[in-house]
Amino acid sequence: MSFSSIRNLSLEDQLLFNQFGRGPRVNIPFDLVHKAFEKIVDTHPHINAARHYDGTTITYQGLERRANILSNELIQRGLRPRDRVCIVVSRSIELLVGILAALKAGAQYVPLDGGVVADAALEHIFSDAKPRFVLCLSKFRTKVEPHAREARSEIVELDGRDPKVLIGNEERPNLVMDTTFGAYMIYTSGTTGKPKGVDIRHSGLTNNLLVEPANMKITVGKNVGQFLNISFDMAQWEMLATLMNGGTLHIRNGVWADALKRVDTVIATPTILAKFAQADFPNVKTVAVGGEPCPVSLAEEWAPHCDFWNVCGPTEISILNTMHLHKPGAQLTIGTPLPNTNLYILDDDENPVPIGKPGVMWAGGACVSAGYVNLPELTASRFKTDKFTRDGTKMFNTGDLGRWTEDGRILHLGRKDEQVKIKGFRVELDGVSAAVESVGSVTKACALVIDDKLWAFYSGPERLDEVKMGEIVGKTLPYYAVPTKWLYISVIPTTANGKFDKRRLKEMAAESQRPLREAISSSSLSSSHSTIVGADELIPPSKIAGDPEKGRGVIEQVDSVSEHLEEDIKYELPAKNGFHGQRWLRHRFFSLYRRFFSFIFLGNVLAFAIVWWKSWDSGSLPLSQFPTAVAVNLLVAVAMRQEYCVNTLFWLATRVPTWAPLAIRRQCARVFHIGGIHSGAAVSSVFWWLAFTIGATVNFVRGNLEVHINTGTLVLSYLILAFLLAIIGMAHPDVRVKMHDQFEWTHRFAGWTATALVWAHLAVAADSLRPSTQSLADALAHTPAVYLLALITLSIALPWARLRRVAVRPEPLSKHAVRLHFDFETPIAGKGVRITDKPMREWHAFAAIDKPGTNGFSIVVSHAGDWTRRIIDEPPQQIWTRGALAAGVLTIAPLFKSVVLVATGSGIGPCLPVLYEGRIPARVLWSTPHPRETFGDAIVDDVLKADPKAIIWNTRTQGKPDLTAMAYQLMKESGAEAVCIISNKKVTQQVVYRLEARGIPAYGAIFDS
Repeated sequence: MSFSSIRNLSLEDQLLFNQFGRGPRVNIPFDLVHKAFEKIVDTHPHINAARHYDGTTITYQGLERRANILSNELIQRGLRPRDRVCIVVSRSIELLVGILAALKAGAQYVPLDGGVVADAALEHIFSDAKPRFVLCLSKFRTKVEPHAREARSEIVELDGRDPKVLIGNEERPNLVMDTTFGAYMIYTSGTTGKPKGVDIRHSGLTNNLLVEPANMKITVGKNVGQFLNISFDMAQWEMLATLMNGGTLHIRNGVWADALKRVDTVIATPTILAKFAQADFPNVKTVAVGGEPCPVSLAEEWAPHCDFWNVCGPTEISILNTMHLHKPGAQLTIGTPLPNTNLYILDDDENPVPIGKPGVMWAGGACVSAGYVNLPELTASRFKTDKFTRDGTKMFNTGDLGRWTEDGRILHLGRKDEQVKIKGFRVELDGVSAAVESVGSVTKACALVIDDKLWAFYSGPERLDEVKMGEIVGKTLPYYAVPTKWLYISVIPTTANGKFDKRRLKEMAAESQRPLREAISSSSLSSSHSTIVGADELIPPSKIAGDPEKGRGVIEQVDSVSEHLEEDIKYELPAKNGFHGQRWLRHRFFSLYRRFFSFIFLGNVLAFAIVWWKSWDSGSLPLSQFPTAVAVNLLVAVAMRQEYCVNTLFWLATRVPTWAPLAIRRQCARVFHIGGIHSGAAVSSVFWWLAFTIGATVNFVRGNLEVHINTGTLVLSYLILAFLLAIIGMAHPDVRVKMHDQFEWTHRFAGWTATALVWAHLAVAADSLRPSTQSLADALAHTPAVYLLALITLSIALPWARLRRVAVRPEPLSKHAVRLHFDFETPIAGKGVRITDKPMREWHAFAAIDKPGTNGFSIVVSHAGDWTRRIIDEPPQQIWTRGALAAGVLTIAPLFKSVVLVATGSGIGPCLPVLYEGRIPARVLWSTPHPRETFGDAIVDDVLKADPKAIIWNTRTQGKPDLTAMAYQLMKESGAEAVCIISNKKVTQQVVYRLEARGIPAYGAIFDS
């Protein structure tokens, strides 16, 4: 069923709003939390439900027995359905007993950590929740008693009796309950006022925690950690998901590592998880982090070794409502809505924003809680009737900012209430924190605005040069979002819930300022050219005249115009042109490559139809003309892959001057689509050969004396047809990807064999079809196919005639890449070379990197398979090459006045000649894992030398970038006319399509056969 109230969106965005915003619809096996637990008791009574850090364990049957006894006792003493029970304990088996006892009695529990909760908080919570009973450990009774007395609550000590001699009613309470009953109440931390109680119902919990992905695939045999503060909603995830799905809960003490080594499933905040190295805990196979933004570096550390989930969702939506299974190198998002939940991204007027635009996230569906206890006005402002479903349910304003990606995932953009203004500009504090965390060796960062100044608190092994940190952060943030105050803290303080303790951070900031008062000399006071400042101030390096290592610096006077710098403009991607189906037809189905293919193939079909029509009266096709049609097509197909012909076509296409209209130049730049001509002609030649073979077979069977076909001609026809079909079949993109080596062998050896057989066929067929009065030599001399086949053979042989073994000077860059230097030729920018160590087996093409004024060239080989791995591990001293260096995609760059070069991984190699040549201004966007470690300082420095503002994106620490949006940003900033991308097939096609669909000239390899 479609959502309502979305007519403000375009038709395409309406479809995506319905598709992206709705989680899958699934059936939930149980309506009540304790009923799911009881099912595990009935089916697996003797497995351990929990293990305490002191070694004590309890089975599901044992936990059921103790919970039933306590629940029946509480009911007998006056506990009624829908009452509340406060549980004041520490992490313990008794906590689990208390939770289940309350739920079985139809009550709602309020978990409180007795060792952490303050007296003021207890007083407020007891007064607000009005619990009928307070369950506590004996050690917390003294702390609880005065507040319980004031609230008229009865205290029951959970550890007051020895479980071994516990006697009571062990039957399950038989109460009528439904999903609207409260399960638990969580009080927020209260950093901005009194704690607010959130009313969580059974329906939200069973929906979220009993099905994938939030059940974390917990089942019998899984070991789950109970690490978090019990007052935190994510701790309820740890405990309830385990007990509802049959896992074993491992309850930690102060030594986290002991418990971590025993579990395979961990739920934590990023701050907590970051304290532990993944390498120390290979046993952990599933991790979920939430409660705060996750650093990309943390996700990249854990994701290669386990299922790493990044989740989002405030307490008010039953712990969480989106999850993302992160893959190494991919973009880190918060994923998609959970089953039976909805997610809307709305503007300030609560209307949907266009897909891809930022807005406030609202959650709907089964996850939404009942609101805030005793706060009707606040509940009414945050929980509103869901106008999109119109089914009477509520939707909740999460206060989080986000936007949809093109594949339907959500990028978290921070908190709306953490959107501050700096120098009049809006700044997302989470975005600043993430930028600081991208600085090498920074493990955690938190940004705050204190006294109108932007502070960055960071932790790591040691204090860093904060001036350089400002430079690094300034590459990804506008100037006004770069922190002006820096404070290094070995460990950033956190609250009991594992979140940043912002109150303490502000205190630390104030403390750090007190000792910085220093005397200023009279000369400096009288000087109009310098001022003494603390080292915490962000100092542009060009302005430093002192010694920043000593914590002080003299800053040259900055012109006041710097106070009025223009805002860094953020260019949003424009809307796509046309509508979805039309765009797909134009840019995908009817690409220029396919248009070339279609023109060639349909032209041949038309020619065949004309020939057939003209020969209709004779009753026989003129088979003697078919070899000519085959030969013409084969010649065209071979020529489109022959280096000299390709180079000539590229040279002609790039003769168009840059003063010519862009509309003409952008079409000429598509010259590399000539692969469509190659494929079209190759398929057409097979079509003609198939027609010849069928016609020859018919005439042979009929014994047609006018068209004499002998047995030799027919046998050769079928042999050649088999080879041609094999070549065409192996060239299909899907087959070629899976069987690339076999594709090469088929093209090479089947192609050579077919060529030889065609020569034999020409002689046999000419002899078979010639008039008796004509000699064979004369028949061959008058057969155009003979001359065409000679050109085909020459074209095939020519590159092999230049087969040679050349010297190589290897330059290892890292264990992932090597640079090979050659001096046998000096190419122009944009050319490529084919190399191999086994000429008859496989060939690999690489971009030739030439530096002006330097003889020879180099190539960059990065790990992409067995062959490249072998070359990197054992760099050759000599290697084979053949033919001429051929033009590549970037040969078309001079057609434009300026370009944006986008590269991933070793794709930077083809870009380097364009940068070295300096003929055209170019901006660079390079996305790769650990650029300096993988490709060396020289290449990175060369890129930065050519483009000082180049964006070099480390996918291992920064995740997967939105290359399309970033390329467009660079294009608008630099005024470039086109974008050229060198990447793998998937990324290339994605970026080119997304830009072309918006009318932006974009070019990338075709990856054709």
